[in-house]
Amino acid sequence: MAFLLWYTQRPPTMGGDFKLNHNGQAWQFSENAKKLNLLYVGYAKCPDVCPMALSYSAQAFKQLTDKERENVQLIFISVDAENDTAESVSVYAHQFNPEFIGLTGTTAEIDAAIKPFGASYIVEKDPKSYLGYSISHTDRVFVLNKKGIVVDSIQSPRSADEITTKIKENL
Repeated sequence: MAFLLWYTQRPPTMGGDFKLNHNGQAWQFSENAKKLNLLYVGYAKCPDVCPMALSYSAQAFKQLTDKERENVQLIFISVDAENDTAESVSVYAHQFNPEFIGLTGTTAEIDAAIKPFGASYIVEKDPKSYLGYSISHTDRVFVLNKKGIVVDSIQSPRSADEITTKIKENL
């Protein structure tokens, strides 16, 4: 009876293992996970939302102690399969922090990787955009444990302090 009560009352589980491409090499979360992992979904040519979130994240990492930084990483998944190469996504992520991991893959691989987190995106043709398209995507930093399960999240991160606080709360 206790098991049944626990099972019906437990919160839903989001997240899990995934495999994408990092700088031309296969990269699997379960083989590279740290104690705490931040996951952000976007694209390298994003004009505003992604650079702000990654910039705040980079500032937050600077506020951590060396020991804290050893136990946390940020993973950026590009959803622009048509235009972002594995190399360009890696370079993009490293521009914010050399330790940030930039991943991408085929549309099917990206979709399989982000779906368990409840993340989504829509590619829209936009002739007024300098790219000719835009991508609306989830603007949330997912906080994952070592198994890839979402333990917390930060919606539309707006400050480095907010990210630092979440990291310290979950380490």
